Amino acid sequence: MAYPYQKNFQHFLADKELAELTIAEYARTLDDFFNYLHQFNWAFSSDPSLDNILENDVRDYLSMLLQQRDLKNDTYNKILSHLNGYFKFLFTHDLIAHYPTVALKGLSKETLQPAIDFAWLDQLPNLLANQQLSFYTRALLLFSNHGFTSQEMLATGFHELTAQLTFTSAEQEFMQAFHAYLQPLQTLQASSELFLKTRLDRQHPQLTAPALHKYLKKDAPLVDFPLTPRKLHQGYILHYLIQHQTSSTAELQQTLRLDPASLDYYRSLLP
Repeated sequence: MAYPYQKNFQHFLADKELAELTIAEYARTLDDFFNYLHQFNWAFSSDPSLDNILENDVRDYLSMLLQQRDLKNDTYNKILSHLNGYFKFLFTHDLIAHYPTVALKGLSKETLQPAIDFAWLDQLPNLLANQQLSFYTRALLLFSNHGFTSQEMLATGFHELTAQLTFTSAEQEFMQAFHAYLQPLQTLQASSELFLKTRLDRQHPQLTAPALHKYLKKDAPLVDFPLTPRKLHQGYILHYLIQHQTSSTAELQQTLRLDPASLDYYRSLLP
């Protein structure tokens, strides 16, 4: 679905001699933004006029991105820049009567890069035994402790990787309870995966990232650290580096699956 004035805006970007890749990034941002408005903004979906897009509508979209999509450090500001460039184009070409992003500011480095917490790793046995936390939240913590990212956990075939892991007694006890919880879901979905939807969807049975974030958001008040997949993975990396300070650079890069620049970055964060 084309966003409003897409051809005009893309010609404008091309005239500024922006790279095709950059223009494509603008398109992805704007497609996603307008899809969000059509699905979740009643005022816009009932009357899809550009003048019905207000500052709060853009704020709501950006807040959703922060809460559900676990943005990387610079992605939030890039998306805001795309939206601002689009609305500035519309406003300066008299295509809209107001400029909804004019007062919106990017996040500071401090906001985007909070301290990385890895104390939860020492709490893991108690966290896994905490039945107030959802099984999916506890599974995320367990597999984060084994170095997996949330993208890997939600990918097809992840259950085969976990079969090769060595678990502690506390982890084994959780896995037994987790498999008991999963058995009816796996039967329902005809799937052996570990992160599954609770409603029948055999064509796409696996849990999506936004759905996982709903579990995490619900459980967040029950813990004293951020339940954010990327931060959990970063915490694992820092904790591993502290525990393996005598390991060679090559060994760390292979085990943690980091390129040299990323490894240097995490080393710079070590206390």
